[in-house]
Amino acid sequence: MSVFIVVLTLLLVTWSGVYAWRTGKPVTPYGDFCPHCTNYGSCKTIMSHEDARKAMINYYQEKGLNVELENKRGRFIRARIKEQNRVIDVIIFDRRTGRVRSIY
Repeated sequence: MSVFIVVLTLLLVTWSGVYAWRTGKPVTPYGDFCPHCTNYGSCKTIMSHEDARKAMINYYQEKGLNVELENKRGRFIRARIKEQNRVIDVIIFDRRTGRVRSIY
């Protein structure tokens, strides 16, 4: 009986909805990049904070999501990605390479 409870608990924990995506698709695919930069991880110049903000908003608006900037430090920007006021992802945006990484 105790083995059954342990197995059931493990199944419930691993199948719970703790993933940062909706309907099984990732909100921010691993290693995705800003369309303003190349997919090789390079921009012609480091984006300003304002240009990076606009790029993130454009990127996520195409997916029907909202962006809330949390922190700007050096070349990185941390932002919350929201769907109907619910946080569904937290990302780090690299202004030098244009890379978008989920940290949620």
